[in-house]
Amino acid sequence: TIPQTGDPFPGTRALRTHPDTYTVADPTMTVYGVACVYGDVDPAAIVQANSGLSLGSALTVGQQISIP
Repeated sequence: TIPQTGDPFPGTRALRTHPDTYTVADPTMTVYGVACVYGDVDPAAIVQANSGLSLGSALTVGQQISIP
């Protein structure tokens, strides 16, 4: 049985506070992975906040990314 009332999101989805600057430490990290680290940040918003970055961009260790 699925309840028909109530808040579908019982709490905040943020895992880290932002705005912030994220430093890539894992060579396999992607823009989507960075978004997951913060929990409630849209990957497209990360791309928009960082010129020269796209959803498919390869990230490098040490690269700093602005998180809106």
